[in-house]
Amino acid sequence: MKNLLILFSFVVGTSLAQLPHRPNPPRAYNDYSAEQLLSPEAAENIEKTLVEFEKSTSNAIVVVIVDDLQGMAIEDYADNLGEKWGVGDEKKDNGIVFLIKPFGEGKREATLRIGRGLEAVIPDVTCRDIIDYEFIPNMKENNPEEAIQASLKVLKALSIKEYNHKDYEKEHELGWMGLLIIVGVIMFIIFVAVRSGRRGTTLGGGGGYWGGGWGGGWGGGWGGGSSGGSSSSDFGGFGGGSFGGGGASGSW
Repeated sequence: MKNLLILFSFVVGTSLAQLPHRPNPPRAYNDYSAEQLLSPEAAENIEKTLVEFEKSTSNAIVVVIVDDLQGMAIEDYADNLGEKWGVGDEKKDNGIVFLIKPFGEGKREATLRIGRGLEAVIPDVTCRDIIDYEFIPNMKENNPEEAIQASLKVLKALSIKEYNHKDYEKEHELGWMGLLIIVGVIMFIIFVAVRSGRRGTTLGGGGGYWGGGWGGGWGGGWGGGSSGGSSSSDFGGFGGGSFGGGGASGSW
């Protein structure tokens, strides 16, 4: 048992050693990618937004861009990074790590990791919605600044309880209801066509919307060094916060 504990400690220590060191001076936006995701101006805009938010609420959000996950799952990398850097307050555990891997080998992916103190107001299902509805669509449109800013806007509102996660989820449930209605209409049209003896022309031939449109839309949708901005920051969000595995991930 003792040997197992020593081995576990060695593995964890090795993993943490592979992570970037906490930025000094502290920064909220950190881009370690060989290809900078944002322009210096866009990076600085996000930095200022997060510094102001941390100062006014004590909730700390860090955005980190990397090319290489060092063989770890993106969730483990981000959780370990949050622990190593101590994102959030030690007593409140109110930190959030927003880790993005837009380049490098493997799939392009991102994860939101939520400090223990914020898990009740930003649950896993809501994190998934933020990734799905705010982040990924903008990344597919090649608009990374808007992808990050839109995600941060929701995260900030939820973390200070300005906005309830159930309300946010309901907004997207309505979107799914609309999609179901569209599917119902399409199926009704197909049913009428079949009853009218035109099944071959509706479902055969060029593949039709049912045969090609849905398969392509859903199947293809999820397949998938230096800090940006100025060299100094007033960010103070490294206070010893911890992470318990809350959050969600997605790829594009």
